[in-house]
Amino acid sequence: MRDLKIVRLSDEFGQYELWLTCKCGHTRRCNPRTLASIAGWEAELAAIVRRLRCTKCGQRNCTARALPPTPPRGYKSH
Repeated sequence: MRDLKIVRLSDEFGQYELWLTCKCGHTRRCNPRTLASIAGWEAELAAIVRRLRCTKCGQRNCTARALPPTPPRGYKSH
């Protein structure tokens, strides 16, 4: 899959998934809609990621990777 270049949460019209990874190895998938409800759609992704805290270890060492949304299982495009 290709990574998307996201600067603000409103980029790509919010049609992507965020994969948040901590240095401890914990990974979580998040929708930009969730973060936008807290910080707003015009917030920069880098500023939000600096504020995130891992639910496993409690550290603020997260990185974000934006990927296109995955189609549901059993989806046929015909």
